[in-house]
Amino acid sequence: MRGRVFLTVHFEDGQRATLQLELPWSGESPAELLKVCAELKRRMSEQHLGLKEAYALAGEASNTASGNGTDWAVAIERFKVHKIGSGDLGTDTAERTWHRNYRNPMEHALNALTTSPRPSSARMAFERLRDDCTLSPGSAGRRLRMQYSAAMLRYAVESLGADPRWTPPTDLKPFVGVKQKGKQQTTFIQDDQIVRLLTGITDPKWRTAVAIVACFGLRPVELHTIRADGDTLYVGWQKRTARKPEGTKPRNVVGLDPIDLEGASENLLAVLAERGMDALPAACHHERCGERLEKTLTRNKVWQQLVAEVAATPAVGSTGNELVPYSLRHAYADRADRIGMTDKEAALQMGHSVQTHNSHYTGTGADTAARALAKAKAAARNRTLLEVQ
Repeated sequence: MRGRVFLTVHFEDGQRATLQLELPWSGESPAELLKVCAELKRRMSEQHLGLKEAYALAGEASNTASGNGTDWAVAIERFKVHKIGSGDLGTDTAERTWHRNYRNPMEHALNALTTSPRPSSARMAFERLRDDCTLSPGSAGRRLRMQYSAAMLRYAVESLGADPRWTPPTDLKPFVGVKQKGKQQTTFIQDDQIVRLLTGITDPKWRTAVAIVACFGLRPVELHTIRADGDTLYVGWQKRTARKPEGTKPRNVVGLDPIDLEGASENLLAVLAERGMDALPAACHHERCGERLEKTLTRNKVWQQLVAEVAATPAVGSTGNELVPYSLRHAYADRADRIGMTDKEAALQMGHSVQTHNSHYTGTGADTAARALAKAKAAARNRTLLEVQ
């Protein structure tokens, strides 16, 4: 038909399907035609597809195939186009959402699929992903890495014609792992320790990044989504959990200055307003900024001294004596309590629920109970004065 091969498939129930192929009607086409027909028959039988669907997948398979099998870099790029085009990532921010949530897991997936010796099945690829993963077993980051990798492989098999052996395992729990119970509590970093730390950071951009985390109580990963917004810091990062798959809402955070750093929050906002993301290290311009900040701190001599000092101090109550980057965020919660913020107000500033705030961020200081008692006594005195008046 019109100089090309016209294919008809007859089914046992008497129906038929027809399709015009790209093959030219010529004496050079029979060998290729037999190959195409065999591939179509296999796909229609094994994947329960119609003729046109099978032919489309065969074309996708040839576009993503390399000499060693599936070209996983191309497959991931096609998966990205699919996710953005399908609307799964939203509309206005689809590209940004991919960059924030999918890019890093896809880099790990590509590494697992292409590093020699190359795996020959999805299960082998996931075993490598699990063994190479430095994230804590059962953590949200580890779970999302496995889930996004599984979604990509499933798309490659179902939509790009990858061999069925790349179908991901239905149960990802063995690769995600289980979160350890009874996790040791971390302590908040004292205001004077924050001053010492900032003094010991020689790179001005990293000093700015650490100061922002401390003064605004950020999760380190949030650094790549911030901007100055008047008197507050806008934080665009959205944390996704099993309870809140749509993610937390972007928020505007009020800075709380540590003692002896009065005016720091205002100065940081001014620097951000003037220079934008150029005020921060290049490592803070993408979603792996939390990992980079942690590495920078662990190499800092003052931070190492602080970690050792805190570890040598007996833990009080549930506060623990382990200093970690999140200790900068914990300190914001303690500061909020000191100035009289309610748990609800502090939770809103920190971008989590009141339940999370009460579970992890209250009782961070040994004097919390004393402050609560002082507030209760002050309230009682006020009531007495009102009664007298």
